[in-house]
Amino acid sequence: MLKLPAELTITQVEVLHQDILRELNSNDDVCLDISDVSSADTATIQLLCALQKHLLSVHHKIIWVGQSDPLKSTINSLGLSEYLILESTD
Repeated sequence: MLKLPAELTITQVEVLHQDILRELNSNDDVCLDISDVSSADTATIQLLCALQKHLLSVHHKIIWVGQSDPLKSTINSLGLSEYLILESTD
């Protein structure tokens, strides 16, 4: 499981990308804990969309753990709520 930081900003996208690649190498599905996320920018959402696209192409998924209203709000405002469906497992 990959615990996302409180602030998902462009300055952290490269590190987050590397963390996601490590998760992809060790698992089929990618489990993301979003419980601490208090803000997210479009660069991070773009990375999450790229992850979703890849996982769908290989018949896997993102498993969301926790809740984040700020992340959900950003995804909704970008019109991506049907693509990045934040269904939590808790």
